Amino acid sequence: MATPYGPGQQGGWPQQPAQPHYQQQPYRPPTGRRLDNDKGFFGALFDFSFDNFIAPKLVKFLYVLSLIITTIYAIGVLIFGLISIAAGDGGPSTLSGLLLIVLSPLVWMVGLIVTRLYLELAIVMFKISDDIKDIRDSGGMR
Repeated sequence: MATPYGPGQQGGWPQQPAQPHYQQQPYRPPTGRRLDNDKGFFGALFDFSFDNFIAPKLVKFLYVLSLIITTIYAIGVLIFGLISIAAGDGGPSTLSGLLLIVLSPLVWMVGLIVTRLYLELAIVMFKISDDIKDIRDSGGMR
């Protein structure tokens, strides 16, 4: 009586094929230097070899600063819109005041989105630089 299993298989599940070479070892991220080195802000500021970057340390401060400036600007647009409505007599200044009031949250949101995108782009460039340096130091690139 023939069995449904291949030669050398004894019942149960069929044998699994061998894994390809690229699946045999799990991925391990590079373990070289990172964006936040052990030097402080002033140590990185006076690092004349430029091995330590200060921009990643400044990103949080720059984002908070841009949040404050953008909020003040949006509040200014809102106040200018309210003044235009109060000073208007139902003409074009009232319509422009209403438009400014409606657009002030949009101005705030777009300002923060653009700032965040630029800061994230800067961080990504520093991370790419670190990863390339890790690959070069580990012998992955020639």
